[in-house]
Amino acid sequence: MNRYILFAMASVAGYFALTGTALAQSNEAKGNDPPRVALFTIDGSKYPRAENGKATIWTAEELKKKYVTDPNGPAMDHLEWAPPYRISMLRRRPADPATVGGELHEDKTQIYIIVAGSGTILLGGKPKADASAGPGEHRSQLIGATPHHVKEGDVISIPPMTWHASYADPGQVMTYLMLHVENRQTIP
Repeated sequence: MNRYILFAMASVAGYFALTGTALAQSNEAKGNDPPRVALFTIDGSKYPRAENGKATIWTAEELKKKYVTDPNGPAMDHLEWAPPYRISMLRRRPADPATVGGELHEDKTQIYIIVAGSGTILLGGKPKADASAGPGEHRSQLIGATPHHVKEGDVISIPPMTWHASYADPGQVMTYLMLHVENRQTIP
């Protein structure tokens, strides 16, 4: 039995040695704090899992530099996650309202905080052709959704079972912080 325990411990240590990624809030060293190491990741990526007892701060300047002013910044980036939530930054470009893809989450609430630009959030309506995108996730173009114009500073709450989509105004890039909250209403 000891042989199996040693093998398991060596396997786990080897896995983290090969896949662990040192993470920091910015390029500058943050005092004498050791670098954060992602022990759990989303889809095997670099996104850090929140750590109990350790808060994280993203300054407005850091967020603006990476997600608003950098023309080559990512279209989507997960900042941090834990089983009950995920914090992401998203950039939306202009789109044709008739063809923009919508989504519905059975057990998740999404809260958008618009940090730059302006655009439209489509809420409600019906799916043109509902396609499952995984457990509790649905994707489709929307029919009859209500458009809501949004701008910097606006906050949108999208509870479970609400069809929604978003796109920027012409000539704009709409950037928002998304809080993705797990509600677990239909899955025990």
